[in-house]
Amino acid sequence: MKLAVIGDIHSNHMALKRCIEHAFSQNAEEFIFLGDYISDCPYPHKTMQIIYEMKDKYHCSFIRGNREDYMLHHRENPNERWTYSSASGNLLYTYENLTKEDLDFYESLDIKGIYRKEGYPPFRYCHGSLTSSKELLLPDNENLESIMENLDVDLLISGHAHIQESRTYGNKKLIHPGSVGVPWYYNGKAQYMILHGEKSGWNEEFFQLDYDVETVKKEYETSGLNEKAPYWAKLTKHVLDTGDDYMSPCLELAMKLCKEKEGSVTWPDIPEKYWEIAVKQYGIL
Repeated sequence: MKLAVIGDIHSNHMALKRCIEHAFSQNAEEFIFLGDYISDCPYPHKTMQIIYEMKDKYHCSFIRGNREDYMLHHRENPNERWTYSSASGNLLYTYENLTKEDLDFYESLDIKGIYRKEGYPPFRYCHGSLTSSKELLLPDNENLESIMENLDVDLLISGHAHIQESRTYGNKKLIHPGSVGVPWYYNGKAQYMILHGEKSGWNEEFFQLDYDVETVKKEYETSGLNEKAPYWAKLTKHVLDTGDDYMSPCLELAMKLCKEKEGSVTWPDIPEKYWEIAVKQYGIL
């Protein structure tokens, strides 16, 4: 049994297409999608078109991630303050390029799932954790050991972390399959995983793939995302080029600078001049 596990696409339709084609070349029989289908990269409808085609034609399981939760929350709270800026412009652009069908699809999904197939041990999968789409199951999470100890199966697969790794906790295993669309490390290569199933358990095989990064970067210009989320777009393209992520550190520094100079800071109202200083300090410009 071969299962392709695909997570954290972030609207990168070129990387998604590459991973799916590769999975078929490896004779993958089923697909599990771990959420964060959209945001950060341009033209989310191109990614959703691929998702719907996979849903209609192949045996796929889907859950939603924190980015889908953001979109659903915004639909329920239309007065939520999102502006075209480096702080929230990416979110606003993404939301404005989604359809009712997309949002209804996200709403139909859970944040977790369980895989069962006769002859193979069951396992659980989630985007963040089994209880939150935003929780990171990394070693510095003080809840992690308890989560794994209380797990009712021997394997948990979690996205959201944008890294590829597996860790064991006693006789149980936690696997992060990596990010398709905004991957960390490996020089920005698209990442996904195939699970090889046997009666005794599941073994992971990680892949890092080259794809047409230059086309994705050009789409930032043609979509207008460069102007709608200026420094966030630069930071995202830096990850695509290098695999080095400075998004959170630059956001934290920009907010810190804003508070020091202005006396207070409220997301998303962070002047672009502080973003510029932050990305320069991290060597992005």
